[in-house]
Parts: sequence; C-alpha cells; structure tokens
Amino acid sequence: MRISVVIPACNAAAFLGEALASVAAQTAPADEVIVVDDGSTDATAAVAAKHGARVISTPNRGVSAARNTGIAAAQGDWIALLDADDLWHPEKLARQIAAAALAPEVGVIVCDHYRFAHGGAMLSASLFAERRARFAAMRVERLANGVLRLRDMGIGLVTLGMAFFPSVLLLRRELVLANGGFDETLQRCEDYEFLLRLFRQTDALAIDAPLMGYRVHPDGISRQAEAMTLSLVALGDRIAAHPERYASGLAGAFMPRQREALLDAAKFALKRGDRPSARALIARAGAIRRDPRWAALNLASHLPPGSIAALSALKRRLAPRH
Repeated sequence: MRISVVIPACNAAAFLGEALASVAAQTAPADEVIVVDDGSTDATAAVAAKHGARVISTPNRGVSAARNTGIAAAQGDWIALLDADDLWHPEKLARQIAAAALAPEVGVIVCDHYRFAHGGAMLSASLFAERRARFAAMRVERLANGVLRLRDMGIGLVTLGMAFFPSVLLLRRELVLANGGFDETLQRCEDYEFLLRLFRQTDALAIDAPLMGYRVHPDGISRQAEAMTLSLVALGDRIAAHPERYASGLAGAFMPRQREALLDAAKFALKRGDRPSARALIARAGAIRRDPRWAALNLASHLPPGSIAALSALKRRLAPRH
C-alpha cells in the first residue's frame, strides 16, 4: 500500500509549513508528498520545497484542478488529500491503513475531525459526536474498535451532509481516476459532489476519532454562506440532470436538501432587496413542497419594501421583557 499525499496550495505560505510538519510527524510515513502550487504569488513553493515536498507549479486554475493535477502525478495506489491550512494527528494515516486491511474492497477511508480557530482555540472537538443522530439513521457496521463501515453512502451522505472534508480522505487512486476526479467547473461543493459520485461504487470506512484538524478562518470558502447555498441548489440541478453519475435514487433523496437550499437562498435575496430572485427561488421550492416556512417567505416576498424590517421591530418591542 503506497500512499501519496496531495496538497493543493494557493498563496498558502502562512499555513503550509504547519500542514507539512503534521505529515512529517505521521507514525506511518507517506511514500511521497506532492504540493501543487496553484499560481501562488507568495512563498508557497519555497515553503513546500523547504519541507521536502515535490512541488508542481501551475497557473491558477482552482482547487479542483490542483487536486486533479496532483492525483494524476502521484505514484501511490492510495491518495491522501490534505488542504494547506489543515492539520493531521500523528496517527491519522496509521489508523486508516489498519482500517483498510479490514475491508480491502472499500475504496474510501475517512476519519472524524475537530475544528480550531486560526489562533489555535478549539471550536469543536468532534463532528461525529455532533451528528450521532444522523449516523443512527444510516447502515453502520462496526468492524473493529473505532472502525465503522458506512454502507449505501451514495444516498447516506445526504443524511450526513458535508461530513467528510478532503483532508480526512484516503482514496484508492484507481477509483478516483475511473470517476473523473474532481469537477473543475465547480467553485464550491466540489468535494461533496466528488464523494457523491465515488459512493456510487464503494462503501466508506470511518475511523471514529478526530484525526484531522480543520482550520476555520475568515478567508475560508465554507464561510461564504450565500454562495455555498446557491452551490447546493446547483448541485441538486446537476444530480437531476445526470442521475446516471450517482447512486440510484439520489435525485429524489437530495430533493428535500435542495428545497431547503432554495429557501435559504431566497432569504438571502430578500435581505438584499432582490425580490424577483427571491420569488423565483421560492416558486421552485414550492414546486417540491409547501410548508409554513415556505408560506412565510412567500408572503415576505410580496410585502412592500420595509415591511419586514417594520414587523421585526414591532415583534421586538412586543416581546416580553425579563
């Protein structure tokens, strides 16, 4: 089992050294470390070279293209992805390698993760702990102490949501290549869409321990809430247009998630004062299902400008004081 670590990096000099140090600290060393310098204008390439990584420099084409470039160049039969601002626990690869031996036919191995602020403060100790109820609704088999087999993940990932960031993934390279890698046309939700395609063909093994640290900072893409919401809407459209790329039944299973994204996007549009866009989004959501939340947003989209703010102010004035 040969493991290639692939790290996409664009202007990541401030974080990359820590990420590479966490790779070097692995108790089961990787066979190679590739940093794809995606058109950086800072010292990203120099930091990568200083830490002994193989550097591939490309024009700036985005994170998906950078990951695909690294995967195509990798010599290993397994790919461990790591984003340049994240960190690995020293046992991360060792425990994933041990899990792989329990079910050699499985092509995706993940782990739990914690979240920390850019300054180092812990924000969340375990995503798995936060989503125990969602795991309970899935087909989960315990293979060994701390190792779970997650079945039917082609649809199960909709229940879990975006639970597996790229930095937790250990992937069989041939499976990634057979599925076309990351979609380079997507700017957001590319990791979610990628896994939905992969899970058409394989289960996942999960290490029930937070072995990856996800750094939360103001520049993080996932903090751009409205853009992420619109990306989920677009992902639902893509699944509906190309159901053959995904697990059977995914288009129907994803529809409630898309409906919530449509309503969230409509709420953002109303806050901006863009009522035509809000009404179009609300109409699409209503075609899926209507409920009190839909009715409230639909009403708000037809009220005169300023009415929502006035009603909110009145509600605050009438609220009981404690």
